[in-house]
Amino acid sequence: MADSLRADIEAGRWQPSTKLPSEHTLAQTFEVSRTTIRQALDVLESANVIRRQQGKGTFVAAQGVSHVLGDLKSFTDTLRELGKQPGIRDVSVAIDDDPPADAATFLRGSRIWCVERVRTADGRAFCRMQSWLPDALAAGIAEDELLARQSLYALLADLADERPAEATEVIRAEAASAEDSVALGVPKDTPLLSIYRWTSNHRGAPIEFVRSASPGDRYEYVIRLKQ
Repeated sequence: MADSLRADIEAGRWQPSTKLPSEHTLAQTFEVSRTTIRQALDVLESANVIRRQQGKGTFVAAQGVSHVLGDLKSFTDTLRELGKQPGIRDVSVAIDDDPPADAATFLRGSRIWCVERVRTADGRAFCRMQSWLPDALAAGIAEDELLARQSLYALLADLADERPAEATEVIRAEAASAEDSVALGVPKDTPLLSIYRWTSNHRGAPIEFVRSASPGDRYEYVIRLKQ
């Protein structure tokens, strides 16, 4: 049911901000119980495809890329879970002789590489990603291999048996630099949502410092709170 509803939304049957039919109407349309419909809507809400408003109904969410705070997963996996086609372009892998201070401090004692790429969803540029990695991990990364695999985390797992275990993130509002502008196809100084992440492995050793910058209308972070 969730896949069917998602397909209808992606096909344009219901546009962003449109109110969906009631649970009762959906149950009759799909010839299933209201419990089944309610469970399908739970799945779509968790993926931020829809939004429920108490007393008002269920609405189609804006179809950008949403990421639930606390999920440490690759951009590729996030897009696939949202039913979007992940892509990658403008890949470069090179030694950075002048890395950001945060990267140099976090990855202290190592020659530092910068792995840069633009991530796309359904063919549209969504974020400019810059990952700074220690020499032991980055030296074996080939640009064509990353283009083929798309996920840096999957590639690191294959090449070095290295996987992220925990991370700290800082989210900032920033104006697009000239480089951001070219990479994302937006005017210079466009408001960006920039996410900085310090990532460690299961031993607590630092493996990546990353900046991910997206136009504010293409990416959102979702925080789920419970009392």
